[in-house]
Amino acid sequence: MEMSAAAPGGRADNRLLADHCEREPLMTASHLLVPVPIPDRVAALIGSCIPPHVLQAELDAACAAREVRSFRGPRLCDEDRADREQALSELARANKVLAAHHPRLAVRPGSAW
Repeated sequence: MEMSAAAPGGRADNRLLADHCEREPLMTASHLLVPVPIPDRVAALIGSCIPPHVLQAELDAACAAREVRSFRGPRLCDEDRADREQALSELARANKVLAAHHPRLAVRPGSAW
């Protein structure tokens, strides 16, 4: 094995591998994962570890996102636009609480959750 002057401690030079990892993102197989239902007792145990106001915000965000999705279309009447704006504000309020607890908990209107 040839020793590299750039590598400290006489280790082989792995610059090619490092360059490859920096250029291409890591491949994940998330599309291959199968959703597995969580038993009620496990869900209750997980829920008991989360503060009640965060659980309430999660429920509010899911309901608001569902309501926002229901108001689709290029032409909405004034009442529907007002209802959509109200749902968006409720979603933003709930997301603020969720993001304060953990940034990846925020719910988007177009997301699966």
